[in-house]
Amino acid sequence: MRLNMGKHNEYPINIFRKECIKAGILETIGEDNKDILDLLSQSFDESTLEGKIKKAKSEYAKRKFEAFCRNRFRSIVDNSLDNLNIDNDLESRISKRIYELLNEYKGDILNTNIRAKEVREKVFKEVKLSQDVPEFIGEDMRSYGPYKKGEIISIPLRNAEILIREKVAES
Repeated sequence: MRLNMGKHNEYPINIFRKECIKAGILETIGEDNKDILDLLSQSFDESTLEGKIKKAKSEYAKRKFEAFCRNRFRSIVDNSLDNLNIDNDLESRISKRIYELLNEYKGDILNTNIRAKEVREKVFKEVKLSQDVPEFIGEDMRSYGPYKKGEIISIPLRNAEILIREKVAES
């Protein structure tokens, strides 16, 4: 079933109905969409051959309707990405809104301030140890030591301040 994308103010259900008529799924009786809506929504008595045929047509129509909607939606999105004009008024409004949303989203992404992680300048301090120091984890989550009494070591300032405060080292 080839999909006719429709013109002007034609709603997708009308276009799909015409495609079903062309494919022989529906009769050409009536101009409203009651027949297609019934076909897509009703359940049928499968105890008769006629009911089985109607159910098979209904299942086929449902699959085709899902494919029809997917294809139309893809077409609308693709046309929105390229900012192409669409003849169908309803789909044109949808396409314009999608295009606006995509541009807004793109603008948000492009205007995001991307900052590099702050790199802390490591300041080291030399201290003389007044006692043996076992291995320890410093404030920077790195392992230091073990050290012997009297050793002069160079470690990050915050770690050195802690050792001095705890009277384990001196400046």
